[in-house]
Amino acid sequence: MLTRREFLACGGSVALAATTGCVASPPLPKSGFIDFGDPDHPYLGLATSLMQEYDYDAAVEGAVPPGLRGVLYRNGPGLFDRGGLRKRSLLDGDGLVQRVHFHDNGVRFRCRFVRTPKFQEEEAAGSFLFPTWSTLAPGGIWNNFWGPGRIRSQAGVTVFPWRGRLYAFDESSLPFSLDPITLETIGESRLGVPPEMPLIFAAHPKFDPRTGEWLHFGIQYGRQVSLHLTCFAGDGTLVRHRIIELPRYVYIHDWFVASRHVLLSLHPLEVAVWGPLLGIRSILDSLRWRPEQGNLLMVLPRDFNGEPLLLTTEASFMWHGVNSYEHGGELLADFVGYANPDHLVGPAAVAQTVMTGRKGVFRTPGRLWRYRIDLLQRRVERELLAAGNFEWPRIDERQRCRAHRFVYLCAANPAEFFWSAVERHDLQTGQHGRYDFGAGYYCTEPVFVPRSVSAGEESGWVLTEVYDSRTRKSFLAVLNGERLEDGPLARVMLRHHVPFSYHGWWQADGEA
Repeated sequence: MLTRREFLACGGSVALAATTGCVASPPLPKSGFIDFGDPDHPYLGLATSLMQEYDYDAAVEGAVPPGLRGVLYRNGPGLFDRGGLRKRSLLDGDGLVQRVHFHDNGVRFRCRFVRTPKFQEEEAAGSFLFPTWSTLAPGGIWNNFWGPGRIRSQAGVTVFPWRGRLYAFDESSLPFSLDPITLETIGESRLGVPPEMPLIFAAHPKFDPRTGEWLHFGIQYGRQVSLHLTCFAGDGTLVRHRIIELPRYVYIHDWFVASRHVLLSLHPLEVAVWGPLLGIRSILDSLRWRPEQGNLLMVLPRDFNGEPLLLTTEASFMWHGVNSYEHGGELLADFVGYANPDHLVGPAAVAQTVMTGRKGVFRTPGRLWRYRIDLLQRRVERELLAAGNFEWPRIDERQRCRAHRFVYLCAANPAEFFWSAVERHDLQTGQHGRYDFGAGYYCTEPVFVPRSVSAGEESGWVLTEVYDSRTRKSFLAVLNGERLEDGPLARVMLRHHVPFSYHGWWQADGEA
């Protein structure tokens, strides 16, 4: 929460704050950032906006495997700048959806911005109009008062094909529906849920391939913070929905779904809410890391019934879970965890300073962890699976909600924040494979593609999009998942760069 001292420092009242201009999170001047950087800052292409959309047949270096047929969808922030101003965080921008189609005659690339109402209004105005997660709107407090309620979806985090449509998700909003071929924006969607039902989604739904269920969580911020849990059946009907008040005013990005339980890690990343509510500070600049509080794990049956089980454990920030499943009386949950999210929280955090062309602070790596939860004894243990500097974990999605053996991750080299390597970890043998693209190359979330419907979990390809700071262009690398160290089998060469991109989803030919 905003302290009395902080409040008085901003003028002592909302009116005085407005007259003194005491706003902590205004847009940055574009003049302070050099597109694509320089040899000392090669990663700045990731923070450089893509100023147009594309649709073309891409050149391929090497040979695309004959069995790799289908579409890779990706989503992430593609536009950081308008009207001479730019966002304050690399994690904040208008959603850019990519479609990479592997077909018999080559590879077709297409990208389009999600035309949310925010995007269209700001495009027409040629300037920022609305506050976002990291950046207040121009114009001071009067354009930002009660800030969380003014934030519009940018639909720029995840993407998922479902029942003939493509859905782009943002944090704490409704998804936007797109045409899966043209990427034309159809509009905001409630996924068939009646408008009278309160509904909100976060960016990380989980799809259970065995049951066909699609499960969602969402966080709604107000005087209290409310958790929305939602589940759709394979035929698209709403199966269940529940709203629970959370015991912490916390920011959460991802969660876990197993075959019989759901799990949320309420790590101690507190939102000091008065800053955003009064319109003097963004949500990002209002995050406070409180490690002395530890993590609070919330476990519920997958039918969402009953009282949540709450368990305490060591403080560990999590962007992304790997997977969760039940085994031998335990609930297991694998994730990438940080002892301190110093890359995100604080004025010198690298996710913010990169927007001004500076390197910033990053001291605490992401490591691969496992929670072992004994539900009968109400006990939790944390086990380190792999030390390193990881993010963007993925598995064979056919194993979602069930036991998995292999994890694919991006890995960064010592003292580096951005990731230049892809690794595969075998959780049974402890062995791992790795391919490093080299200095000046920056890769994204590795999406696993099985060789066939019947292929084993160990057999498939890994797709990762890579930014090459030397050419200032990107390419999509196709690697043999069983032998990452051999390097790319093929590179799909793009004619331009792609900014910092988050998540992808593979849809094989013939899948609906």
